Amino acid sequence: MPMLVGTRLNAISAFRTDPSAPPSPWRTFTPVRLKTPKGSNKMKIPIEQILPDPDLLPVQGRAGHTEGRELSRFGPKKGPVVRPDGRGRFMLVSGGRQYKSAMDAGAPDLDCTVRSDITDQEEEEFRLAEMYASGAVPPMDLGRAFMGYRDNHHVTQQELARRTGITPGTIHHYESLIRTLDPDLGKKVNTGELTFKEARSIADILDHKRQREIAAPFLDGRLSSVHVERVVGRAKSAPELTIGQLVEEVLNGTRIQTAPKDDDLNPVPPPQPVFRPDTDNIETTVLRLAGELDSLRLQAIPEYRRLKLISSLRILDSRLRYALVHMNSGQAYSTDRPRPLSRA
Repeated sequence: MPMLVGTRLNAISAFRTDPSAPPSPWRTFTPVRLKTPKGSNKMKIPIEQILPDPDLLPVQGRAGHTEGRELSRFGPKKGPVVRPDGRGRFMLVSGGRQYKSAMDAGAPDLDCTVRSDITDQEEEEFRLAEMYASGAVPPMDLGRAFMGYRDNHHVTQQELARRTGITPGTIHHYESLIRTLDPDLGKKVNTGELTFKEARSIADILDHKRQREIAAPFLDGRLSSVHVERVVGRAKSAPELTIGQLVEEVLNGTRIQTAPKDDDLNPVPPPQPVFRPDTDNIETTVLRLAGELDSLRLQAIPEYRRLKLISSLRILDSRLRYALVHMNSGQAYSTDRPRPLSRA
């Protein structure tokens, strides 16, 4: 029987022709699993035997470039991951970007991690990571998917980030669209009329009416995404400005003076606290410190600590001399203790 030797990282694998498979224009191989140690099972798989999810392949961007998002950390899920479908094929669970690149380059095969023990929760995590990395899923749908997973499995955004490789901040931004963005604007995000960057910034404003006002110049093309953070920041600091005034500020670069608030016209200075030393506490602290200073003679102090301690004790010495001069002079201003009688 003819044999074709494949490549794997942790052990040796071989492929043999499957005589029971139906006639096919491509090669069909059935992996022959040998005794291997526990761990990942990596092997080269002919590209035509891999079945991807067409909805999760990276979208085609401008000038023919494939758009997608990088994952900050992917742990054990890094790289293409497939699971056998029981009919000599392999379902692509993760790695749509690598698969698309291999297809575009005309590669005959692809290095994959074969997993037949993927749980339903793991497969859902793989799918969430692929939904984000592909860039093909609308932002609102992706935010609902994040929230749905977290509600079903009772995990935090940080835990979901650890499991998928998507940063916690990114997950927070997508979920904030579902929680705070006006539903009508959410539809425009999914259709591409409003960019994710614009929607993410506008969602920081809680009032839906104000959100729609701020989104208007971005929807009609008067402003671009580079202005959204400035517009939203100014709208939050000066809510009395109209959207026309905000657009004028951005386009002309001039800041419109807003009317001062009543509190700003007659500011009330904060009361100045009267400092009264706690003499009882000072006495207790001095006695305790005196005991600690006596114990220094019994300790071996390193040179670098000794020099630093000498500097601190000199500061303390100057303050003690000043306090003694003041106390011996009988001057006790702003205190509730009687002054000593002066000697004739």
